[in-house]
Amino acid sequence: MPPQQTNVTATTECDAARLRFDLSIVLSLLRRYWRAFQERRPRITLQDLSDRELMDIGLTRGEIDSLAPERAIDRLRDNARTLWGRGGM
Repeated sequence: MPPQQTNVTATTECDAARLRFDLSIVLSLLRRYWRAFQERRPRITLQDLSDRELMDIGLTRGEIDSLAPERAIDRLRDNARTLWGRGGM
């Protein structure tokens, strides 16, 4: 007896398309929840900590700039702008 001919490809393609659609919905929801979480999360920087909290982690205020070089660069840039604004350079 010869094997029976079936139309498996149409069903498989439909299931695959449905799975892709379901997966895209799940990923979209996950992205939306992650963005909401990021927006609501409080942003605490080392500058926001009290001297006591800094002491607890073994830092002083003077050491913050060495840990966060972008803050030092911003401060230098601001100082240069004020010098240019006053005609000092």
